[in-house]
Amino acid sequence: MPSSVDLTVLFEAVAAVLVQEQDSLNRADDTNQDHGDHMVEIFQIAVRAASEKRDADLADAMQSASEQLRLLQGNGSAQVYARGLSLLAEQFRSRRVRLEELVPYVQAYLHPEREQTRLHPEQTGEEERSKARSAEILKAMLSALADWERAESGQAEANGSLDMGYLFGVGMAYLQAKQRGGDRTQVLAETVVSASPLGRLPHRHRSGMLVVTSLLQAMG
Repeated sequence: MPSSVDLTVLFEAVAAVLVQEQDSLNRADDTNQDHGDHMVEIFQIAVRAASEKRDADLADAMQSASEQLRLLQGNGSAQVYARGLSLLAEQFRSRRVRLEELVPYVQAYLHPEREQTRLHPEQTGEEERSKARSAEILKAMLSALADWERAESGQAEANGSLDMGYLFGVGMAYLQAKQRGGDRTQVLAETVVSASPLGRLPHRHRSGMLVVTSLLQAMG
């Protein structure tokens, strides 16, 4: 992974898009007309938190951003993102997921043609290890999303478990995203947003798509 790509860079990419769409997101918020302002504030703070933890591992940097977002008591979306970041940090820490391997994992999904030509037949062992690690990264992300959904629903505390009901919901979200069309970035972003608390409200769905799409583009 290029040394120029770190969590600060990823959050900066999101913040730049949100600033451009700030007024549009405010208008999409039928209740308070300030959702765009809140989203810009969230990722400006996330950028600062990640910058302060630039030398820390991915989980610690995400946890730091979560803790700073929790201080924005008047920003409901900040609380949602704070819980999401904290749960992702917990899963990444327990499974020792680093940004240096998360980025290639995302790239492999977005650009499968590159992955097909990367390995030679004699690299079968490496390919098997890569597949096993990819499965572990996927479990980490799905477990965090499932816990996030449970947390926002007021259900049991996060436990990292994946029940069939949630996995079925993710599968349905993926199929529906593919039916809507778009490239792999759009399909993956729609799946993540629909399978998370970001899909519950129209204005959060809209901003969530901007956030996830920007992150994927910055990584891919």
